[in-house]
Amino acid sequence: MKETNKHRITGALLLCALFFILGAGCTGTSPGNISQDKIEKSDFATMPQIIKVELYHFHGNQQCHSCVLLGNLAEKVVKENYPDELALGKLVFGHINAEDPVNQDLAQKYEVVSSSLMIGIYTKDSFTKQDLVGLWYRLGNEEEYSDYLTGKLDPFLKGGQS
Repeated sequence: MKETNKHRITGALLLCALFFILGAGCTGTSPGNISQDKIEKSDFATMPQIIKVELYHFHGNQQCHSCVLLGNLAEKVVKENYPDELALGKLVFGHINAEDPVNQDLAQKYEVVSSSLMIGIYTKDSFTKQDLVGLWYRLGNEEEYSDYLTGKLDPFLKGGQS
Protein backbone atom coordinates (compact mmCIF):
# COMPACT_ATOMS: atom_id res chain seq x y z
CA MET A 1 0.00 0.00 0.00
CA LYS A 2 2.79 2.43 0.90
CA GLU A 3 4.57 1.69 -2.42
CA THR A 4 1.37 2.56 -4.37
CA ASN A 5 1.08 5.91 -2.56
CA LYS A 6 4.69 6.73 -3.41
CA HIS A 7 3.97 6.05 -7.08
CA ARG A 8 0.86 8.24 -6.96
CA ILE A 9 2.73 11.10 -5.32
CA THR A 10 5.62 10.78 -7.77
CA GLY A 11 3.19 10.72 -10.69
CA ALA A 12 1.33 13.76 -9.39
CA LEU A 13 4.58 15.68 -8.94
CA LEU A 14 5.67 14.80 -12.46
CA LEU A 15 2.33 15.98 -13.86
CA CYS A 16 2.58 19.26 -11.96
CA ALA A 17 6.10 19.81 -13.27
CA LEU A 18 4.94 19.07 -16.82
CA PHE A 19 2.04 21.54 -16.58
CA PHE A 20 4.36 24.18 -15.14
CA ILE A 21 6.84 23.72 -17.99
CA LEU A 22 4.14 23.78 -20.66
CA GLY A 23 2.48 26.84 -19.16
CA ALA A 24 5.76 28.71 -18.93
CA GLY A 25 6.40 28.22 -22.62
CA CYS A 26 4.04 31.04 -23.53
CA THR A 27 5.75 33.84 -21.63
CA GLY A 28 8.91 34.72 -23.55
CA THR A 29 12.48 33.57 -23.98
CA SER A 30 14.84 32.25 -21.39
CA PRO A 31 16.46 34.82 -19.09
CA GLY A 32 19.88 34.09 -20.61
CA ASN A 33 18.82 35.44 -23.98
CA ILE A 34 17.43 38.60 -22.48
CA SER A 35 20.48 39.71 -20.52
CA GLN A 36 23.12 38.76 -23.07
CA ASP A 37 21.41 40.53 -25.97
CA LYS A 38 19.79 43.48 -24.24
CA ILE A 39 20.11 46.76 -26.10
CA GLU A 40 20.64 49.67 -23.72
CA LYS A 41 20.00 53.35 -24.45
CA SER A 42 23.68 54.04 -23.74
CA ASP A 43 24.52 51.86 -26.77
CA PHE A 44 22.83 54.32 -29.16
CA ALA A 45 25.68 56.86 -29.11
CA THR A 46 28.33 54.29 -29.96
CA MET A 47 26.25 52.16 -32.36
CA PRO A 48 27.28 52.41 -36.03
CA GLN A 49 24.72 53.53 -38.59
CA ILE A 50 21.74 51.21 -38.60
CA ILE A 51 21.04 49.54 -41.92
CA LYS A 52 17.87 47.64 -41.06
CA VAL A 53 15.55 46.88 -38.15
CA GLU A 54 13.53 43.67 -37.98
CA LEU A 55 10.57 43.21 -35.68
CA TYR A 56 9.23 39.67 -35.61
CA HIS A 57 6.33 38.16 -33.75
CA PHE A 58 7.48 34.57 -33.27
CA HIS A 59 4.80 32.02 -32.42
CA GLY A 60 4.07 28.32 -32.63
CA ASN A 61 1.46 26.30 -34.47
CA GLN A 62 -1.05 26.98 -31.71
CA GLN A 63 -1.31 30.33 -29.97
CA CYS A 64 -3.08 31.46 -26.84
CA HIS A 65 -5.11 34.68 -26.81
CA SER A 66 -2.20 36.67 -25.33
CA CYS A 67 0.24 35.41 -27.97
CA VAL A 68 -2.10 36.47 -30.78
CA LEU A 69 -2.68 39.84 -29.11
CA LEU A 70 1.08 40.39 -28.74
CA GLY A 71 1.53 40.10 -32.50
CA ASN A 72 -1.63 41.93 -33.55
CA LEU A 73 -0.86 44.97 -31.40
CA ALA A 74 2.71 45.07 -32.71
CA GLU A 75 1.46 45.00 -36.30
CA LYS A 76 -0.97 47.83 -35.57
CA VAL A 77 1.74 49.99 -33.95
CA VAL A 78 4.15 49.38 -36.83
CA LYS A 79 1.62 50.16 -39.54
CA GLU A 80 0.40 53.33 -37.80
CA ASN A 81 3.80 54.73 -36.77
CA TYR A 82 6.30 53.51 -39.37
CA PRO A 83 4.65 53.31 -42.81
CA ASP A 84 7.57 55.07 -44.53
CA GLU A 85 10.19 52.88 -42.85
CA LEU A 86 8.24 49.78 -43.88
CA ALA A 87 7.94 51.00 -47.48
CA LEU A 88 11.67 51.77 -47.66
CA GLY A 89 12.64 48.40 -46.15
CA LYS A 90 14.40 50.04 -43.20
CA LEU A 91 11.88 48.24 -40.97
CA VAL A 92 10.73 44.69 -41.60
CA PHE A 93 7.79 43.23 -39.67
CA GLY A 94 6.37 39.76 -39.77
CA HIS A 95 4.45 37.05 -37.95
CA ILE A 96 6.79 34.04 -38.00
CA ASN A 97 5.73 30.50 -37.12
CA ALA A 98 8.90 29.28 -35.38
CA GLU A 99 7.70 25.67 -35.63
CA ASP A 100 7.53 25.78 -39.43
CA PRO A 101 10.71 24.23 -40.90
CA VAL A 102 10.78 27.02 -43.52
CA ASN A 103 11.50 29.49 -40.68
CA GLN A 104 14.05 27.33 -38.85
CA ASP A 105 17.09 29.47 -39.73
CA LEU A 106 15.42 32.70 -38.64
CA ALA A 107 14.14 31.14 -35.40
CA GLN A 108 17.65 29.86 -34.64
CA LYS A 109 19.22 33.24 -35.40
CA TYR A 110 16.90 34.86 -32.86
CA GLU A 111 17.24 31.91 -30.45
CA VAL A 112 13.47 31.66 -30.12
CA VAL A 113 12.20 29.31 -27.42
CA SER A 114 8.56 30.40 -27.24
CA SER A 115 6.09 33.03 -28.37
CA SER A 116 7.85 36.40 -28.37
CA LEU A 117 8.29 39.75 -30.04
CA MET A 118 11.91 40.20 -31.05
CA ILE A 119 13.76 43.18 -32.45
CA GLY A 120 16.88 42.71 -34.56
CA ILE A 121 19.23 45.57 -35.39
CA TYR A 122 21.60 45.36 -38.36
CA THR A 123 24.57 47.64 -38.82
CA LYS A 124 27.29 47.31 -41.43
CA ASP A 125 29.27 44.93 -39.22
CA SER A 126 26.88 43.51 -36.64
CA PHE A 127 23.53 42.08 -35.66
CA THR A 128 22.01 42.59 -32.21
CA LYS A 129 18.73 41.15 -30.98
CA GLN A 130 16.44 41.70 -28.03
CA ASP A 131 13.30 40.01 -26.77
CA LEU A 132 10.79 42.74 -25.94
CA VAL A 133 9.53 40.98 -22.82
CA GLY A 134 8.11 44.19 -21.37
CA LEU A 135 5.30 44.11 -23.93
CA TRP A 136 3.74 41.06 -22.24
CA TYR A 137 3.01 43.27 -19.21
CA ARG A 138 1.29 45.89 -21.37
CA LEU A 139 -1.15 43.71 -23.31
CA GLY A 140 -4.08 45.05 -21.29
CA ASN A 141 -3.38 48.68 -22.17
CA GLU A 142 -2.99 49.45 -25.87
CA GLU A 143 -1.61 52.95 -25.27
CA GLU A 144 1.09 51.70 -22.89
CA TYR A 145 1.92 48.92 -25.35
CA SER A 146 2.27 51.43 -28.19
CA ASP A 147 4.38 53.83 -26.11
CA TYR A 148 6.69 51.03 -25.00
CA LEU A 149 7.16 49.63 -28.51
CA THR A 150 7.70 53.02 -30.17
CA GLY A 151 10.13 53.85 -27.37
CA LYS A 152 12.16 50.81 -28.40
CA LEU A 153 11.92 51.43 -32.16
CA ASP A 154 12.19 55.23 -32.43
CA PRO A 155 15.89 55.47 -31.48
CA PHE A 156 16.74 53.14 -34.37
CA LEU A 157 14.24 54.41 -36.92
CA LYS A 158 13.80 58.10 -36.14
CA GLY A 159 17.44 59.11 -35.67
CA GLY A 160 17.63 58.84 -31.90
CA GLN A 161 14.32 60.52 -31.16
CA SER A 162 12.16 58.80 -28.58
